[in-house]
Amino acid sequence: MTAHAVSQYEIERNKPIPNLVHGLIQSNLNLAFRLKYRDQYMFPNELSLATIPGSTPDICIYPKRIVSSRNVSAKESETPITTIEIQSPSQSIDELISKAWNLYFPMGVKSAWIVIPALKAVQILLPDEQKILFTTGIVEDPATNIEIELNMIFEGII
Repeated sequence: MTAHAVSQYEIERNKPIPNLVHGLIQSNLNLAFRLKYRDQYMFPNELSLATIPGSTPDICIYPKRIVSSRNVSAKESETPITTIEIQSPSQSIDELISKAWNLYFPMGVKSAWIVIPALKAVQILLPDEQKILFTTGIVEDPATNIEIELNMIFEGII
């Protein structure tokens, strides 16, 4: 197996380029979130957080607010409630868990989701070291009280 050249995207975001499955899952999550929780939360995609090293979760969850388009910094310093990472084929689960523990929780994130496409599963990590794995039914996040059908996340993917 030959190593691929690292792209500017991967360097800037500190993660692999998303594939079609990744994009569908991200789209499914955003649609489900907005349909049910648009009055409570906002769900920016690919938001560069002011962590060291830099990080760009696939989706962040913030309390809903009006956002000004003026004086926006390149990296967001406000801590999201939740970060969501969708595993790419070249990423290990350990790598994504490490991001939660070493980057997201120290900045105050309350929950970190890891979406695992190959298993059609969602692992929610909490700062108190609680880990909740969902392989069927409803994904329930105790930090936000968000509930979403696992089947909705993986809709259109076999």
